[in-house]
Amino acid sequence: MSFDMILNILIMACGIYMLYWAIQMKRNKKIPEMLVGKNFPIERAQNPEGFIKATFPITFATGALLLVSGAVGALELLASYPMADTAINLLEVVVIIGYGALLMRAQRKYLVGETQTGERK
Repeated sequence: MSFDMILNILIMACGIYMLYWAIQMKRNKKIPEMLVGKNFPIERAQNPEGFIKATFPITFATGALLLVSGAVGALELLASYPMADTAINLLEVVVIIGYGALLMRAQRKYLVGETQTGERK
């Protein structure tokens, strides 16, 4: 088993984990600790419902993309097309960076209550 295969299996597992927590967040109306950090006081959040509404679609979509791209890599469906495989790996990186930026923005807006200028409401 190659390192690339192990990495793709881990990416799939991360996708499944993100899908699970997105569904749990939507179903239970409770913010999972993985989205805000271990020591964040969720009970003092300014607008937890707004946070859930804003982050559910991006968390679900990111999890689905990681699951699919990890499965494609693990099954070596694009092994004969190295450029396509590289493009998928780059897409994963871009999506993860974009997801992190959107998640941070949602945390500031809905949980902390900061405005665009960085002031608290």
